[in-house]
Amino acid sequence: MSSPHSSSNLGISIAPNVGLQASDVLGSHFDSVEDAELWYNNYARMLGFGVRKDDMRRGKKSGRITIRRWVCHFEGVRDERQSQNCSRVREPRPITRTGCRASFRVNYDDSVGKYIAKEFRPEHNHHLASTNEVHLIRSHRKVTDAELAQAKALRHVGVKTCQFMDYMADQVEGPQNLRFTRKDMQNTLDASTRAEVGDSNSDTTIAYFAAKSEHDPGLCFEYTLDDENRLRNLFWADCVARYDYQCFGDELAFDATYKTNVYHKPLVTLVGTNHHFRTTVFGFALLADETIDSYTWLLQTFLSTMGNRMPVSVITDGDKAMSKAIKTVFTGCIHRLCCWHLERNAQANLKNEDFTRKFRDLMLTPMTVTEFETQWSAVVAEFALEHHAWVQKMYSKRCKWAEAYLRGTFFAGMRSTQRCESMNAYLSRFVQHKLKLYEFVRQIDHALRNIRTTETSDEFKTKYSTPVLRTHLQSLEKHAAQLFPLRVFSKVRDEMLREGAVIEVKTVKAVDVALYTVTEFGTPTTCWNVIHNLQENHI
Repeated sequence: MSSPHSSSNLGISIAPNVGLQASDVLGSHFDSVEDAELWYNNYARMLGFGVRKDDMRRGKKSGRITIRRWVCHFEGVRDERQSQNCSRVREPRPITRTGCRASFRVNYDDSVGKYIAKEFRPEHNHHLASTNEVHLIRSHRKVTDAELAQAKALRHVGVKTCQFMDYMADQVEGPQNLRFTRKDMQNTLDASTRAEVGDSNSDTTIAYFAAKSEHDPGLCFEYTLDDENRLRNLFWADCVARYDYQCFGDELAFDATYKTNVYHKPLVTLVGTNHHFRTTVFGFALLADETIDSYTWLLQTFLSTMGNRMPVSVITDGDKAMSKAIKTVFTGCIHRLCCWHLERNAQANLKNEDFTRKFRDLMLTPMTVTEFETQWSAVVAEFALEHHAWVQKMYSKRCKWAEAYLRGTFFAGMRSTQRCESMNAYLSRFVQHKLKLYEFVRQIDHALRNIRTTETSDEFKTKYSTPVLRTHLQSLEKHAAQLFPLRVFSKVRDEMLREGAVIEVKTVKAVDVALYTVTEFGTPTTCWNVIHNLQENHI
C-alpha cells in the first residue's frame, strides 16, 4: 500500500491490536488486486480477524477487475430458515456470523493504472483473536509451495503427517506460528496426490510400472482385473529381485499382511536369504483375497517370472489356502510350517506351558525319526492327549514341522516366517493404510532401495576387512575367512569352535571309505557316524 503520492509499499508497520483509521488508508495505491488482498490479509492477521472475498466486477471490454471488495469473516448473518428446519439430519454448525461491517474495497483507476482504496471500515462488533489463536482463522491458513515440497519429501521417506507437523512446528518455535493446521496439510497433500494420480488409481499404478520398465528392462509386473475392470491382483519383481532368486532361490518364505493400503488388499512379501545371511526380497504382490485361486495365480506368476526355477523348500505360517496352492504349483517342494506360529497355536489350544515347551523341543531338536516317535508318544501319554483333536492334527502334519523329518533339507537357517514378519515391520515405516495404490507401490520401491544398501555395506566390509583368527584350526579358519562373507564366516567359525567338544570313539577304514564314530563332550550316550569317501573326498 502507498499514499496517493508514493510508490507501492506493502510493508506498512502497525502494532498488533492497533487498528488504522479510514483516513490512513483511503486513497492508497496498489499495483494489483493481489497486492491489495495481501495487504488487507496481513493487516487482518495482525489485528486478529479473518478476511472473505465479497463483491467483484470486471470491465466489459477489457475483462480487467475494476472493483474488488473484501469483508470481515464475521460479516453477514445466517438465514434463520436453516436453523428452524426440523427435518435436518445433521446438527447445524455453530453460528459464527455477527453482522460485522468491517470492509475494504479498491477500484481500478485508468488514469494512473493502479488500484485505489475507496472504502475502508475498521470497526468490528466482535472480539479479535489473540496472537496464539489467529493461526486457526481460515483466511490465514495456507500451505506454501515450499512447505508442501518439504512435506512431500518427508512423506516420501515414510515420515507420518503428525511427525513432520511436529518437525515444522519446532522450526518456527511452536504450532501457533505455523500458517496451517494438520488438516490443511493433509488436504493439500491429498489434492497434490490426486493431481498426480488422475482419474484412475489403478491405471496410474500400471502406468508407473510401464514407465519404470523403460529404465529397468528386467522388471516384470503382472496383474488381473475383475468383472468391473478394476485391479484385482498385482505382482511385481525388478531385475535385482529376479537375479537374487536365481542365486538364492533354493529357499522361499512368504506371508501376507493386511492394513497396508487404503483398499486393505493383503500384501504378500516373498523373501529368502542371501550370501550375507540377510533377508533378500524376491517380489511383492497385492491380492484381492487370501483364497486358493489368488495364491495359485501368485505362485504360477512368480514361477513364470523366475524362469520356472522351483525352490527346494518353502516356509509359510500354515494358511490352508497357501498350503493347497503350494502343493499344486510347487510340486516336489518341501513345505515347512513356521515354528513360531505352531508354538503359539500349541499354547492357544492346550493352554499348558509344560506341553508347549516339550512340543517346541520335539519340533526343533535334531533327532532320528525313531527317537521322535518314541518321545512324541511319551509326551502325548504324559498329558493324556491321545484323543485331543489339535494334537492328532499336528501329528498328521509332523513331516512339515518336526526336525526329525526335515533333516537334510536346505532351509538357509530358517525355521519360521520371521524374515517375512521383520520385512513387514520394516515396510510399515514407509507405508500407511491411507495410501493410494500408486503411492503404496512407490513407497515399497523406496523401502526396497534402502534394504539393498545393507548388502552394499556388507560387501564393503567383507572386501576391505579380515577377521581375527580365534580357533585352534587356524589354517582351516583362514581358508574359511577367504571363502565366506563375514556374517556367514562367523557361523562357520562357531562350528569350528564346537569341534573341540567332539570326541572320536571308533574308526574303521576300508579301501574307498572311512567310518568315524564320534560323540560330543557331555553327551556320551549320543553318537554320530561320519562316512568319508576317500576317492571323491566327500563326507
